[in-house]
Amino acid sequence: MNETWTEEMPETEKKDFVPLPPVVEWQQFASKNMNPPDTVVSGILHRGSKMVLGGGSKSFKTWTLVDLALSVACGAPWWGFETQQGKVCYINLEIQEYFFRQRCMDVAQAKEIIIPPGNLFVWNLRGHAADLSSIQSQLADELKGLDLSLIVVDPIYKVLGARDENNAGEVAGMLNEIEKLAIKTGAAVVFGSHFAKGNPAAKDSIDRISGSGVFARDPDTILTLTRHQEENRYVVEPILRNFPPVTPFVVQWLHPLMTRDEGADATELRGAKGGRPKKFDVDALLCILDVNPLTRKDWAEAALQILCMSEATFKRLLAEARENGLVEQSDHRFRRVKTPDSSKGS
Repeated sequence: MNETWTEEMPETEKKDFVPLPPVVEWQQFASKNMNPPDTVVSGILHRGSKMVLGGGSKSFKTWTLVDLALSVACGAPWWGFETQQGKVCYINLEIQEYFFRQRCMDVAQAKEIIIPPGNLFVWNLRGHAADLSSIQSQLADELKGLDLSLIVVDPIYKVLGARDENNAGEVAGMLNEIEKLAIKTGAAVVFGSHFAKGNPAAKDSIDRISGSGVFARDPDTILTLTRHQEENRYVVEPILRNFPPVTPFVVQWLHPLMTRDEGADATELRGAKGGRPKKFDVDALLCILDVNPLTRKDWAEAALQILCMSEATFKRLLAEARENGLVEQSDHRFRRVKTPDSSKGS
């Protein structure tokens, strides 16, 4: 291909110019020997891809990204998905060093994992936030030769610089910098982003992230964390470009980890029906015992089937019922203790 047209290019542009690949005839392209990129998170993310984790304010996005980073560094499961062990760099733009280190330690202890030497790198840039393009060269030098599997940039708004997150062209430019980082390092690049104001349940999951729609169109993987009807739970809705669809699921915040709640209904988004978050009380749980005494397992299953009550909520309300002397247990079966109030309707 004739490249003489670059001769008229300004010197400042020539410096950063990267020649485009040639046009390839189909038969040549179809017969090319290619291997798929390595998987970082099974069914979710490949090396060289981009992923955004979107969520509302204080939805534990950083804790979730720390969990992801440590899981990949150790080859440990993350949210039930297998990971391929590899080197990880976490670019921390928001949390003070002391507290970020503590979070990593807390997550590692909760997951019962030990981070192998040389598998996790941290670049603490709190107070040094700048346009991503301005730190690109130093970033490339810092990460050169590490053969990284995963880079986490958290949060993305800290590297917007003077860009307007609502300007499609400016956001596209920033995400192109993310893509350059993925290409140069061969790593998957994951970043956290926040939801727009308002009720996220009233929007399609792909439209909940604040700012330009480019945030939704550009990444290869989108995971959204939307509040569930039950407290401390979030619905995860994966949008995947290069993998088969993954059914939405619910995670529960149990400090310091988000863990899967298999018993919760992923369709119960907070605000989706215009009501308040679903609340359960002890009486609703005790009513199930009015027919027959039940073992704990059968009682929990009945609460799930009748009330759509998660295991965590059942456990909390059972403890409350025991504390208040509202149930008794014999022969491994629970019976309701009748009180003057509970017997009025019988």
